[in-house]
Amino acid sequence: MRTWELFLQGCLFTISSLTSLFLLSIVVHLPLGRVLFAVLVSGICLIAECFVLFKVAQLLWRWSGKAALAILRVAHPGQPSSALLTETKN
Repeated sequence: MRTWELFLQGCLFTISSLTSLFLLSIVVHLPLGRVLFAVLVSGICLIAECFVLFKVAQLLWRWSGKAALAILRVAHPGQPSSALLTETKN
């Protein structure tokens, strides 16, 4: 049964890919189609750039938090860290 599923999936993938390629070739020949295609591609690129910007900002936020914690530990060495407050005393 798995062989038939893979065969059908391959056929559907091939048909949909060729149909998309055919429609893209029609759209690219029309001036309005080229404009819409360019807007679609630029929108996808803009979304990708926003995602990368968000991930970089997230990484910078984590790094700045670690740096701030390290600076505070150096500036105030007498205060115990928060990890030591959870330990039990004997």
